[in-house]
Amino acid sequence: MPRARLAVTLPPDGPLGRVSRASPEARLRVRSAVSNADGATLLAEVTAADGPAVVGALAETAAAAVDPLARDGDTAICRVALDDPSPFDAFAAAGTPPEFPCTVADGRLSVSVVAPRPALSALSDELDAAGLAFTVEAVTAATDPLAPLTPRQRRVLRVARDRGYFETPRDCSLAALADDLGMAKSTCSEALRRAQAALLDDYLDGGVPA
Repeated sequence: MPRARLAVTLPPDGPLGRVSRASPEARLRVRSAVSNADGATLLAEVTAADGPAVVGALAETAAAAVDPLARDGDTAICRVALDDPSPFDAFAAAGTPPEFPCTVADGRLSVSVVAPRPALSALSDELDAAGLAFTVEAVTAATDPLAPLTPRQRRVLRVARDRGYFETPRDCSLAALADDLGMAKSTCSEALRRAQAALLDDYLDGGVPA
């Protein structure tokens, strides 16, 4: 399954876009975000040379309420309630939850999503409908190499790896591996073949663009 990294241009009149453009050196690292009928609530780290001023500027916008939770040097952890969560609404509407943390800096939201291609197309449509310009910076394979596998296939592969079944020469025979797993030899062989085929299909067909 593909992972897409996007750079979304935030509206200049929105609180995140306005404050991050006014302090382009600041970094707002969003740890989590929850959308609701009234907007969205973020848990964010604000890092800047003058962190309190940036947090204060965010709190002074009419579209955001900020509750400082902790501070460590140049980094402040805040709860930020937004009246205009349009980027996060678009991700929710498309069924493509963003990976956290994501970053806001100089008017742009940098975010990654892992989703099938139809969902990524739906996300593009939702961002367009919200009037949010964006660029796709990269499309790569998802970093979890076991994502397409069933739990049994994961277990078989892990035990096979740990026992040295994939080494050259092999440190473990198929019969010994099957015995360790409590399986018939034919069942173990089939599970290995299916797991390897699933990983190959995911890499060749789902991980990167043709």
